[in-house]
Amino acid sequence: MAIDDKQNVIVSQYIRRSTPALDESFRYFIQDELQFIENSLRTLVDACPQVTDREPDAPRKGMVRYAVSPWDPLGTGFSGLVVYNGSAWVAV
Repeated sequence: MAIDDKQNVIVSQYIRRSTPALDESFRYFIQDELQFIENSLRTLVDACPQVTDREPDAPRKGMVRYAVSPWDPLGTGFSGLVVYNGSAWVAV
Protein backbone atom coordinates (compact mmCIF):
# COMPACT_ATOMS: atom_id res chain seq x y z
CA MET A 1 0.00 0.00 0.00
CA ALA A 2 1.56 3.28 -1.09
CA ILE A 3 1.31 6.27 1.22
CA ASP A 4 0.42 9.52 -0.54
CA ASP A 5 -0.50 13.03 0.51
CA LYS A 6 -4.00 12.80 -1.01
CA GLN A 7 -5.19 10.32 1.62
CA ASN A 8 -2.64 10.73 4.42
CA VAL A 9 -1.16 13.62 6.36
CA ILE A 10 2.46 13.87 5.29
CA VAL A 11 4.87 16.22 7.07
CA SER A 12 7.62 17.45 4.79
CA GLN A 13 11.03 18.39 6.06
CA TYR A 14 12.68 21.78 5.44
CA ILE A 15 16.19 21.58 4.01
CA ARG A 16 18.04 24.84 3.62
CA ARG A 17 19.59 25.81 0.32
CA SER A 18 22.90 27.57 -0.15
CA THR A 19 22.85 31.34 0.26
CA PRO A 20 23.67 33.69 -2.60
CA ALA A 21 26.79 35.85 -2.55
CA LEU A 22 26.31 38.40 0.22
CA ASP A 23 28.42 40.41 2.62
CA GLU A 24 30.41 37.78 4.57
CA SER A 25 29.05 38.58 8.07
CA PHE A 26 25.46 38.76 6.82
CA ARG A 27 25.92 35.48 4.96
CA TYR A 28 27.08 33.72 8.15
CA PHE A 29 24.17 35.18 10.10
CA ILE A 30 21.64 33.96 7.53
CA GLN A 31 23.26 30.51 7.36
CA ASP A 32 23.15 30.16 11.15
CA GLU A 33 19.51 31.23 11.28
CA LEU A 34 18.53 28.84 8.51
CA GLN A 35 20.37 26.02 10.30
CA PHE A 36 18.41 26.81 13.46
CA ILE A 37 15.11 26.79 11.55
CA GLU A 38 16.01 23.53 9.83
CA ASN A 39 16.86 21.86 13.16
CA SER A 40 13.62 23.09 14.75
CA LEU A 41 11.51 21.81 11.88
CA ARG A 42 13.28 18.46 11.93
CA THR A 43 12.25 17.95 15.57
CA LEU A 44 8.63 18.77 14.65
CA VAL A 45 8.69 16.26 11.81
CA ASP A 46 9.97 13.57 14.18
CA ALA A 47 7.45 14.46 16.91
CA CYS A 48 4.42 14.74 14.65
CA PRO A 49 2.13 11.70 14.32
CA GLN A 50 2.53 10.34 10.80
CA VAL A 51 1.07 7.56 8.68
CA THR A 52 3.85 5.13 7.81
CA ASP A 53 4.35 1.64 6.45
CA ARG A 54 7.78 1.14 8.02
CA GLU A 55 9.48 1.76 11.35
CA PRO A 56 11.45 5.03 11.63
CA ASP A 57 15.22 4.58 11.17
CA ALA A 58 15.97 5.83 14.69
CA PRO A 59 12.85 5.63 16.88
CA ARG A 60 12.91 7.80 20.00
CA LYS A 61 10.79 7.68 23.11
CA GLY A 62 7.51 9.51 22.55
CA MET A 63 7.32 9.08 18.76
CA VAL A 64 3.75 8.47 17.58
CA ARG A 65 2.98 6.79 14.28
CA TYR A 66 -0.11 5.47 12.52
CA ALA A 67 1.16 2.07 11.40
CA VAL A 68 -0.19 0.58 8.16
CA SER A 69 0.69 -2.64 6.36
CA PRO A 70 3.30 -3.97 5.74
CA TRP A 71 4.65 -2.56 9.02
CA ASP A 72 3.39 -4.59 11.97
CA PRO A 73 4.94 -2.97 15.07
CA LEU A 74 3.03 -5.16 17.54
CA GLY A 75 3.39 -8.43 15.63
CA THR A 76 -0.39 -8.98 15.72
CA GLY A 77 -1.49 -7.54 12.38
CA PHE A 78 -2.45 -4.30 14.17
CA SER A 79 -2.99 -1.20 12.07
CA GLY A 80 -3.40 2.03 13.99
CA LEU A 81 -1.74 4.47 16.39
CA VAL A 82 1.38 3.31 18.19
CA VAL A 83 3.84 5.10 20.45
CA TYR A 84 7.46 4.22 21.10
CA ASN A 85 8.09 3.84 24.86
CA GLY A 86 11.87 3.73 24.61
CA SER A 87 12.19 0.00 24.02
CA ALA A 88 9.11 -1.09 22.03
CA TRP A 89 6.08 0.15 20.12
CA VAL A 90 2.78 -0.03 22.02
CA ALA A 91 -0.82 0.60 20.90
CA VAL A 92 -2.35 3.94 21.84
